[in-house]
Amino acid sequence: MLNVCRVSGQQQAPHVSGKLEISFSDGLIKGDFQLSKLPGLGKQYKILLNRGLNIGLLKNDSGKVLQYSGFYNDKLIGEAAAYYPVADNDTLSLPQKLSISYTGAFPIYTDTLNSFDFKGMIALNGKTLRAAEQSKWYPVIYDVKNDKELLDVTYDIDVECKDCQTIYINGSRPQSGPAARFVSAVPRQLLLFAGNYKAQVLDNSTFLNADLSPAEAKVFNDNIAFITNFYKAYLSAPYGDKVTLLQHKAVETYGPSGNWGFVTFPTIAVAGETFKSQLDMQKGTFKDTSNYTFYAHEMGHYYFGHLLQPNSTLKWFFLESMAEFLSIKAGQKKYGEVFLRNYISKAKAQVKDWKIKPLPTIVNPDNLGEGYRYIYGPLILLAMEKRFGPGAVEQFCRKALQKPGMETNYNYLLTIVKDAGIKDADWKKFEAEVINQRECKNIYPYL
Repeated sequence: MLNVCRVSGQQQAPHVSGKLEISFSDGLIKGDFQLSKLPGLGKQYKILLNRGLNIGLLKNDSGKVLQYSGFYNDKLIGEAAAYYPVADNDTLSLPQKLSISYTGAFPIYTDTLNSFDFKGMIALNGKTLRAAEQSKWYPVIYDVKNDKELLDVTYDIDVECKDCQTIYINGSRPQSGPAARFVSAVPRQLLLFAGNYKAQVLDNSTFLNADLSPAEAKVFNDNIAFITNFYKAYLSAPYGDKVTLLQHKAVETYGPSGNWGFVTFPTIAVAGETFKSQLDMQKGTFKDTSNYTFYAHEMGHYYFGHLLQPNSTLKWFFLESMAEFLSIKAGQKKYGEVFLRNYISKAKAQVKDWKIKPLPTIVNPDNLGEGYRYIYGPLILLAMEKRFGPGAVEQFCRKALQKPGMETNYNYLLTIVKDAGIKDADWKKFEAEVINQRECKNIYPYL
């Protein structure tokens, strides 16, 4: 899972500075932040803040208290309420700076678990607080005209949490509590993880709340490095930063044999199985290949989700199908051809009765359901590999990363196909035989 809205390369990232206070005893959160370096959006903007956080004061760059709309008859955008300053019943143009203070309290789930958990929750479990950028625990500017949340920000944030052993904000080193300051000149999406846990810092990865022995941490770290090195070679592009692996307890009932995770680059957050339980120390790898491909998939989102920010009709194909395909290739590199054949065999069994909309007919991104995103989409890429050769699909992946900012629709896919050296007549035949098929079982002969 990955939230892909971020600031384009042509637009300066906003800067967030200020202070956050956390109280674990009552789930209270207090924020006092300043937003600066704001873009010239005129009146085409909203200020997004988690629906459980209540604004105290909103001020402009000169310190004047502003009236705002959004409290009464508020409009929710995902997990957030949308606000905007007003004067004489008209929206004020977005100033270069804004100050906003707010307070909110959230349930603490210990023995009794919530009925759901997801990336957009501000989740407290009695031991840790987890708040990803999707939760809007910090104020986020929404660009109405371009339908884009400006989630990537530079920051200078003080965090106070008297009950916290360790505090972490995405893109910075974890620090000891009860108070810490975090500064980044590199734009990041802000994931906050605070509470009673330990941090372990290694060469290729940092572990939060993992409780690994030094030997276990090294084995995990070595496997992460293997994935990173494979991706760098396969895509001919460096991997951006050292990965942070965060183990958290979900606030819903979640089986110990399953994993739920999300990425806020460079952090991969995981609930379910513990890192420790996944390792085979004798073999120096994971007990199950699915553990390996799980992390490979999430790490693949650095390329498809961070470098390339998919949008438009084929958003989910270029976001999830591409990341899953990369994880399959990483698994093939690690475990050999037997792994690949086993993967295809299982996937074929899953899709045998499915009927889907062909990619050229997709008019809404959500027409691609989860099964298409994570199973059938990767099978299409594997079929491309068998038809056109591994080198052509490798080039397809590389060329996709070289065209950021474009609408990732079917015309975009055709452009990448051409750039990868696939002849038009050959692609037309593949379209007829594979791409345009509505019954998924028709892909079998091409795998």
